[in-house]
Amino acid sequence: MEEYRMIEKDGKPVEYRLFTYENHVNGWTVRAILNPESEEFSIRTDIGMLEFALIEFITDSFDLFRSMVEERLARIIHDDYVERSRNFSVILKNKGVPDVAWDEFLPDSYQGFRRLVKPNDAVRIINGSYMILAYYDAATRSGLSLMYNVLRDDFFAERRVQNFPHLVHDFDTSSLKELEKALRKRLLPVLDEIAADRDKSLSE
Repeated sequence: MEEYRMIEKDGKPVEYRLFTYENHVNGWTVRAILNPESEEFSIRTDIGMLEFALIEFITDSFDLFRSMVEERLARIIHDDYVERSRNFSVILKNKGVPDVAWDEFLPDSYQGFRRLVKPNDAVRIINGSYMILAYYDAATRSGLSLMYNVLRDDFFAERRVQNFPHLVHDFDTSSLKELEKALRKRLLPVLDEIAADRDKSLSE
């Protein structure tokens, strides 16, 4: 979708938006922007629980930016955010992630949070990490995400309430078996805690 409009926050310009692709099923977006301060073009991805720039697209040359977008962006969107199994890391496969019956104990929704990511459809993010699980309430920008860093070989989690992040240590481990145990025991209580904080923030 072509936009060609300036986005402002608190009365200040933050990005000139060129176009946006949106997945209407889960609300994820990929957008092309010009930063009015640095005068650099970039691609930013918003998958609900996380927003980040695709650093390989950052440039101050419009011609180079347009060329990279035309040559590479459609494939990246398709492989990384639509047909994610096409780009599933060999390291995750060797870790045994596809072998766990995740649907047996990971509900599709709970306490107003939708499961937007599950381990068999992990999303490549940044810094050598994949998001392997995400429960998200888009209306309040609150939820829980679980990541796996392929460089450190560890799982770690983050919670957000009104988009404000906090680390969650209930799922810190390098063992897939220990992660499964922790999720079976602690996933719903942690989501209950996030829901309580979310609802408290709405009433304040």
